[in-house]
Amino acid sequence: MKKKKQLPRLLAMHLGRMILIIMSFIVVFTLTIQIINSERLIRRDSTRMFEQVERVLARNEEEIDENIRDYTADCLGNASAIAYILQYRPEAVKDSAELRKIAKLMRVDEIHIFDTDGVIIHGTHEEYYGFSFDSGEQMNFFKPMLRDKKLSLVQEITPNTAEGKLVQYSAVWSEDEKFIVQIGMYPDSLLKLMEKNELPYIFSLLLTNDRVSLYAIDSEDHEILASTVPEKMGEKAESIGLDFKNFNIRRIKASERMCVVNDRPSLVYYKNIGENIIAYVYPVKNLATDVMDPLLMFVVGILIMSAILTRSMMVHMNKYVVDATNEINEDLRSISEGNLDTVVAVDTCQEFSELSSHINAMVKSLMENTARLSYVLEKSKLRIGVYEYPENSSKVKYTSFISDVFKLAENKTICHKETFMRALERFKRYAVDDMTDVYEVTSLSSENELEKMYVHYEEEFLNGTYVGIVTDVTAQVLERKKIEKERDMDMLTGLYNRRGLESRILQLRDNYSETGNFVLFMVDADGLKDTNDRYGHAVGDLYLKKIAEILSGIGSNKHITARLGGDEFVHFMYGYGSAKEAAEDIAEVFKGQDTPDCELADELSIPVRYSAGYCESRGYFDLDSLLERADENMYENKRSRKGESLR
Repeated sequence: MKKKKQLPRLLAMHLGRMILIIMSFIVVFTLTIQIINSERLIRRDSTRMFEQVERVLARNEEEIDENIRDYTADCLGNASAIAYILQYRPEAVKDSAELRKIAKLMRVDEIHIFDTDGVIIHGTHEEYYGFSFDSGEQMNFFKPMLRDKKLSLVQEITPNTAEGKLVQYSAVWSEDEKFIVQIGMYPDSLLKLMEKNELPYIFSLLLTNDRVSLYAIDSEDHEILASTVPEKMGEKAESIGLDFKNFNIRRIKASERMCVVNDRPSLVYYKNIGENIIAYVYPVKNLATDVMDPLLMFVVGILIMSAILTRSMMVHMNKYVVDATNEINEDLRSISEGNLDTVVAVDTCQEFSELSSHINAMVKSLMENTARLSYVLEKSKLRIGVYEYPENSSKVKYTSFISDVFKLAENKTICHKETFMRALERFKRYAVDDMTDVYEVTSLSSENELEKMYVHYEEEFLNGTYVGIVTDVTAQVLERKKIEKERDMDMLTGLYNRRGLESRILQLRDNYSETGNFVLFMVDADGLKDTNDRYGHAVGDLYLKKIAEILSGIGSNKHITARLGGDEFVHFMYGYGSAKEAAEDIAEVFKGQDTPDCELADELSIPVRYSAGYCESRGYFDLDSLLERADENMYENKRSRKGESLR
């Protein structure tokens, strides 16, 4: 068997020697011819590149100059047209909305109206009101218009004073010389056109060979202004190996040098274009590649012929050894990815047949391990589930408790990964808000009845395999909920106490989208002392419960009601789209102040009364401040209801 594995290598060695002898006589001659020819082609390509750069620069300069002239004329023309419109529509001068319509109609971005002192008093952008011709260098450009009312000025594209945004401004006096109209146009299209004349952009258009590097170098200080190697921009040409100190660059037409550029020997062709030196850098290593390509084609031809000759010798070895080994490797790869239902069935020879049998027995044992683990966990009364799947697996193995929690097929310990992931996604929808990695599910009890259950879930990626553990934490969660309820709830009314109120409201405070507009009421029970004195504290407790019942019924599901202690209540209603939407619920709270007689005990019906005050707001808030404002309004309400001062 070992001899068969070495046979392809031996054949390759002998064929290689034969090919080397044949090729060695041809390589030297072909190599010399190819080097000469490649250098000639590189020189031709560099010359064409320089000519293209010169043509593109010249064409772009003409196009930019023409567009600047047209844009400047449009800017001044638009200013004059708008001044004419406003002269005969004076009511529009002070109407920002109307000015914006005119700006949109005239296709300008800004309109500013200056008074005779050069101060912006009206316009499409209220945030610029108060700026004047003395507000900055850009604004100061138009100051001569205050001295000469016949002037019409157009400014070059300049960052504006307020935001530093590139704008072209023009200004003219109104015909009656009562105000100055200034318009601003954002020259986005012109700026994009100007970008086309930048050397990095031109390089990106012209250079199609990624083996060549282009550099634009300042002819005075030799700084690299542009390059197809972006990280080199800003460096000195000498730092990368392009040394022009000993050359009179003004006299260079087109030259060639051999340099070490970026630590690589390179052919460098360079030419002075405008104020810059354009360098065309071609690494010698790439030249060698160009030369070797024809030789490689010849070598490939020889190899193809050799392959045809040796193919017949290797057919049987591939059939009985190589192909069979590959098939077993594919099956093992599938098994390692978690596809444990894969069966290895290679029987080209006795050895492979025995190997296949042993592999299948090993896989069967692995599958039985999951069932044994489920059995052990069930017998030990531990409600724990485990699943695992390799990163590239299409199957997932799991214990029986996992199938119960994730609602997978019963009596199975393996399923397709897609099915498992859908079940996992459904499971994660039931996360418990205030507990990390805890989820609420339903499960069959020992009596085969559905029961609510809380489980803790976690997953880790270990050595290329995802491992998940699900643990029943129902007892711990229920105990925690019981403690939290006793801690945060008022036992008399079933409402939140002060601690519960602060905890619940502060959870909402930072969630603006959920809180929206909100209303906070302070409510104080009226006549509680008289009720306690006349009917006893038991009836007084019923009196408080009735107020709690009234408040809890107002505000749909988006409200929090709490008893702060004694006869004080807080009712927090939220989630309104606007203050107007809350008006109906606010009115409902005040409507409940004078509830008709309520039966609080056997044959005892008395009216339930309370005073209320509120404040409303939106966004981030300070709870103590809200309580203080609502409390003040509540006492104001109490005074108005009693008709006397409260001390």
